[in-house]
Amino acid sequence: MILHDFPEGFALASSYIHSSNLGILVALSIALHNLPEEWAMSVPLVVLGKKKVLYRMAFVSALAEPVGAIIGLLIVSIFFKFNSFLMAFTAGAMIFISLHELVPQAKSYKKPALFFLGLILSALVLWAMNLLIRV
Repeated sequence: MILHDFPEGFALASSYIHSSNLGILVALSIALHNLPEEWAMSVPLVVLGKKKVLYRMAFVSALAEPVGAIIGLLIVSIFFKFNSFLMAFTAGAMIFISLHELVPQAKSYKKPALFFLGLILSALVLWAMNLLIRV
């Protein structure tokens, strides 16, 4: 989770530096994306009665994103031209995580139609949010 949340912090900082509207769009997108992700992580731990583990994981995971944002802001404040590199790094990290973790897991469920439906729905939600925020 930390390897996933840390680059999201870069994306937040980098997109907000580029444009406040883009920063809001990225923050909302990440928040929408984090809701089911955190739910999927927490429910099994609650069912197993491992709430202490859940609290520790949630705390560390919650810190990773703001730390990534702060580091991203510091880097860009020193080297402004690194802003595009931070966005490219974040995009690469997310693509790697998707291809390395999510796609194989989706294949294991043997329901590719649901995977593509989720992909299309998420793209439509982002498109609608983009229209509302007008980046």
